[in-house]
Amino acid sequence: MRVLNVAAFAVLIFHLQAEDLPRLPAKTMGLIDGARGLAPEFSADLLLRLAGSSAIPDARWKVRLIEEAFSSGASAQLPYRKHGEMTTDARASRMFSPNNLEALSLQTRAVEAMLALNPQHAREMFDEIPTPQVPALACGETGAPDLSAYYKTAAAIFAKGFSAGQRKNSNHLYFLERIIGAMLSPAHVTPALNLIFEVSVTSIQREDLLTRFAGTLDHINGTARIFASASGDLLAHFGDPTPVLIPALRAYIVRHVSGPRCSDDTVLQPSKLPFVVVSFNALVSKLDPTETHFKPIMQDEANPSKDEGTYPRHWWWQSKRSKQVLDALKWLNHGNRNLPDNKRFFTLEERMSNDWNAHFIDTLKLIEGWSADEEDSADDWFGMVSEAYELLAEKAPRDEQREGAMKRFLNFMETHYADIECHNLWFRQLKGQWASQDPWIADRMAESRNPTISLYARTARLAK
Repeated sequence: MRVLNVAAFAVLIFHLQAEDLPRLPAKTMGLIDGARGLAPEFSADLLLRLAGSSAIPDARWKVRLIEEAFSSGASAQLPYRKHGEMTTDARASRMFSPNNLEALSLQTRAVEAMLALNPQHAREMFDEIPTPQVPALACGETGAPDLSAYYKTAAAIFAKGFSAGQRKNSNHLYFLERIIGAMLSPAHVTPALNLIFEVSVTSIQREDLLTRFAGTLDHINGTARIFASASGDLLAHFGDPTPVLIPALRAYIVRHVSGPRCSDDTVLQPSKLPFVVVSFNALVSKLDPTETHFKPIMQDEANPSKDEGTYPRHWWWQSKRSKQVLDALKWLNHGNRNLPDNKRFFTLEERMSNDWNAHFIDTLKLIEGWSADEEDSADDWFGMVSEAYELLAEKAPRDEQREGAMKRFLNFMETHYADIECHNLWFRQLKGQWASQDPWIADRMAESRNPTISLYARTARLAK
């Protein structure tokens, strides 16, 4: 109920404040009104797309839509981008697919859009975004956070969000110090370090920022899951080696690699060093080849204290039915022919044959007879069935076949929208259609009974 009340309040404020704005075409206004009635992540995303399009030429309208998107985006289901499983065809990977529909992604997108219109206001908006909170994920869980959007946008604010007078008073440097000092977990550490080396500052200023970073780093602790996810790129964008940072960085790495580790970590064997340790040792070797001042991390310092297990796998296409459907779809693609390179794939003419059509019909029956009870979860079933319908529509060579498959696909997506709790998963399964340049597909999407599907298609059409 809270989200609905916030949305209703935003609509009321929008109408009260819209009187001073120029009139928009009815079609454009219809899209804006429609977007405001959708779930927060879809509403914010569409308003940002409209604000950045030629359909909204007036700067005041752009500002208003960006502000509303910023407000709506805060209520998105996912707080920030997350990492899924090791394969993309898995429940968590699809649920956390990077669609820029996370609260942090939407709000930072709004801030960056505002930077081009009102830099000072953009900085004020950024200050309203709280430092992302990271739960203590166990090895048995997926969803390790990716907070890079927060720090990349901070870099943009540092570059464009301060006036000359504010820079003279070092407000931009205080801004960075606050961001760096607010680090809470390993998920913050890597993008914060990248931020320090990305911004344009003097060598002395960078040294001061690194000193601040090192002091904060001494207090950072995270679970094995969080550290493993965040540590791979820790030193990837490291600038010139800076002595002030080395002791704190060494202690931070040792503190984590010598603790518990997840079974799915690529380095559990005692005889091998984690990648972050190898990277650190290479950095120390460059800075102090004789090891007079800085010591590399040794093997006995990097051995994990224990193995804390891993998360349960929810990979798709493992059930009997799903394998049958996948095999049938593969046959429609190439007929399991042992031919070199692209010659194995059916041509359009070959897909017009009676034999291919018979396999097409059989595949359609396999999909239509697929029950949710045959899969581990309703989400898994939804994801695979929607993907199968989409692939079937792509392969159909005749208009009537394609029309029939696309109708089934869209009907399936419309029918199950309310059943799928994760909006990001539902949206991801339509991603191939969002990206399509085929006007036939765009027309079918625009005519959809589902307002989200229809509004996305009509917005894309108007914004061209």
